[in-house]
Amino acid sequence: MNDERTRPGSTASPALRDRFLKALDADDYSALRSLCSDLRGCTYILPSTVCASLGLPRGSTYAKAAATIVVP
Repeated sequence: MNDERTRPGSTASPALRDRFLKALDADDYSALRSLCSDLRGCTYILPSTVCASLGLPRGSTYAKAAATIVVP
């Protein structure tokens, strides 16, 4: 996964974002911990249903979700 990491202010690949959403659906905390570190700089907007399920405001980014799931 290292080749798919994002820089601050960038977007993650669709495959990486999809793996994150699937890990959320599956409650796969091991995968989430790993993926969150790769998504810390992703400015792509989460689907509104995911924002709601995480208690985040609509329009939150994958980076915000990553920070919410894995506290640094």
